[in-house]
Amino acid sequence: MISITHGYRSAVIYMLIRLMSIDGHRDRNEYIYILKVAHEMGMTPEEISTLRPEGVYTQSKMPNDEIERMIILYYLLFMMQIDGIITSDEERLVKDLGHQLGFRIDMVADLIEVIKSHEQIESPSEALLDKIRAYLN
Repeated sequence: MISITHGYRSAVIYMLIRLMSIDGHRDRNEYIYILKVAHEMGMTPEEISTLRPEGVYTQSKMPNDEIERMIILYYLLFMMQIDGIITSDEERLVKDLGHQLGFRIDMVADLIEVIKSHEQIESPSEALLDKIRAYLN
């Protein structure tokens, strides 16, 4: 199970749902991915179905733990890739959410470029780590 503090799990799922919805196209694989993430965090499908945007997602609901924030950013980045189409609206939202998570917008933009360059090919995990290392002191 992925360690995301219980109080933030609903916010993570809501962010993924927002990202899925922003391009006006809801892909079956996106739903499956959201269920997979929820399961990894210990949530049930019933818990997901009861989520409501009101009070779930606010900047104050972002975790302080950097590892948790990075896991959430990874979830967002991989969600962009699921349907094989990365739109400018998705990019803007992920940059905004990444910034709210406490990451530099240019780092998030670099990570989006890595995801775009690996569409439908292979997992870009190592390439993402290389980009992140460039931003570490």
